[in-house]
Amino acid sequence: MSGEEAWTGRNISVLSTSSSIKARCWQGEVLGEAFFGRCIELEIDPVRRYKWANLQQLETETKAKLRPFLMRLGLSIAENDVSAQIEEFTKGFAKKPWGQLMGEIAGITDMYLDKFREIAAAAPAGERDMAQAMVAHETALNNFAKRELAGDAANSLSEVIAQLHWPIAPPT
Repeated sequence: MSGEEAWTGRNISVLSTSSSIKARCWQGEVLGEAFFGRCIELEIDPVRRYKWANLQQLETETKAKLRPFLMRLGLSIAENDVSAQIEEFTKGFAKKPWGQLMGEIAGITDMYLDKFREIAAAAPAGERDMAQAMVAHETALNNFAKRELAGDAANSLSEVIAQLHWPIAPPT
């Protein structure tokens, strides 16, 4: 999920207070929600569909948490059309082994987690809670993928589900 260009070669303490970075966080959740939704559509295994659905639910609930925060700051909550990006990201999905998909998620979330930690460290007092929530959100996604890679499928969703108000029920 692109966005690395937003971080390159800039002072993170300046970025942490900019509306541009907050907008990118919002659009990142829009993209993540759409990506995981597409994964649900393409997945044939019911247990993996359940996992994708909980990841999508985390993105959805994080958007709900971000919405009043961004509105309070006078920022847009318009959602960009990400359908072309999603089609590109999910090309060849059915042919990729689960481990490869999890490795890709771990790599992407590693990058964003580092950036969110820097933002949280530099966030003004009135924005610190939201910045920490974004760190917790990205940590849950990252740990999910890493637990899956480590073979801990039974516990991989634990941090994700702990953050959800409305988790998706496992398949019966």
